[in-house]
Amino acid sequence: MKKLVFMTLTVIGLSVVFGTTASAQAKPAPKKVAVEAQPVKEKKDLPGPDAAPREKSTRGYCYVYFDNFTGNYVDVWVENIYQGRLSPYAKSVRIDVWVPGNWTKWYAQTTDGSLYWSNSSYCNDSRVFTLNLKR
Repeated sequence: MKKLVFMTLTVIGLSVVFGTTASAQAKPAPKKVAVEAQPVKEKKDLPGPDAAPREKSTRGYCYVYFDNFTGNYVDVWVENIYQGRLSPYAKSVRIDVWVPGNWTKWYAQTTDGSLYWSNSSYCNDSRVFTLNLKR
């Protein structure tokens, strides 16, 4: 019985002494940008969904996440390249941006053409942007 107690205490003691804790590098908090909608004054002539996709570079990337808080479908362009359509109330839709180290322009417009959002952000490998599209 003493051997069993001794072995149990030895195993518990060694597991406490040699127990490892893994600590990963803390991720930076994503930068969140709230963008208010503006009424469309003049129609922009941007390529639509049928345009040929641009070849992606291997220089690096950053991420842009879109949260659509409107009840409308929203088309998105990054660097005048059509990226896709957001569903109404879509959350965390990720778009990869392939121009790190530069200012990246983006534009979003409702499919009925009544509202739009636009801005530019500095893109590098450590950036994650979350853009909240609101009325």
